[in-house]
Amino acid sequence: MKKHILIALVLVSLILTACDKAPEVEQPVAEIPAAEATVAQAPAAVEEPTKPPPTAVPPTEIPPTATNTAIPPTEIPPTETPLPQPERIVFSSNRGDNPGELDLYILDLDTMEITPLDTGFDTAFLAQWSPDGEQVIFAIPGVWNLYTITTDGAELTQLTDFRSNNGHWSPDGSRIVFQSDHQNEPEDTPDIYIIDSNGENMVEILDTPDVPDFGPRWSPTGEQILYVSGPAGVFDIYTMNTGGSEITQITDVGNATSAAWSPDGNSIVFAAGAQVVDLYIIDKDGTTESLVRLTEDEFANNAPAWSPDGEKIVFYSNRSGNLDLWTINADGTGLTQLTDDAFINFFPDWSP
Repeated sequence: MKKHILIALVLVSLILTACDKAPEVEQPVAEIPAAEATVAQAPAAVEEPTKPPPTAVPPTEIPPTATNTAIPPTEIPPTETPLPQPERIVFSSNRGDNPGELDLYILDLDTMEITPLDTGFDTAFLAQWSPDGEQVIFAIPGVWNLYTITTDGAELTQLTDFRSNNGHWSPDGSRIVFQSDHQNEPEDTPDIYIIDSNGENMVEILDTPDVPDFGPRWSPTGEQILYVSGPAGVFDIYTMNTGGSEITQITDVGNATSAAWSPDGNSIVFAAGAQVVDLYIIDKDGTTESLVRLTEDEFANNAPAWSPDGEKIVFYSNRSGNLDLWTINADGTGLTQLTDDAFINFFPDWSP
């Protein structure tokens, strides 16, 4: 029964940096001999002694100012370059002690080790990485509040205290776009809002009370936001600028459930379907000729997210008989299973 409730939550959520001194030289003094007296009739003339030639004074050598003491070179500490973080995927799972609870987990793609990111809540999902890879934003079902948590689990911050869901960071990490039905919208008919990452300056950018708008994702350029909407009960992918204008319909397939920008911002991957949900890629301008179908089978393949190099896409699927994480190349080849266990594993996001 709990598993059915969890899967029901999935469906609800889809709508909702010194010089030395020179020595003195003494001048030698010439010694003058005394005149000898002789006895004579007249005193003899005293001859003046001959002066010796002057003594040459050798030049004084002045030592150089430099000392002979070697000066050790100044040691400049090496610049510390942060080690690149491994590629990781954050996702929700009930693999904890209580299978009726969902929490966040991080899969290291180098070691394939799964580490819990304990939020302290019974249920936490729809996690999205911050641009610097140091935090994730996630939602708490039921009360539907948004929180952020550092990837070491040390700092948990509540962002909203009203019904809100599907938070996604701006490329510079300063703002967050999300969906909410907390103002004048009917319940479960959310609109799109933007808020500073510190929880201030909230602005509603899309207000269509009778139409659910959900799953917003900020473009890599920071200039557009994509979202899912169903003006006639048929859900497709739309884009708009960050002020809520210049709305453009991108897809015309119906039953779209979620979408994500490619890292270069040129393409959009999305999931569409009801019981059978497939993955597609389309150019950002929505040209029909650019539409590529990645999966075509009888399974539900959902919540796609790109690898940072744009070569792969991670998603969850029931193709193994259980909800597990899978990857596929952006050209539709190389389908690979990441988790293979009896737990629910869904809503993945690839680290930057």
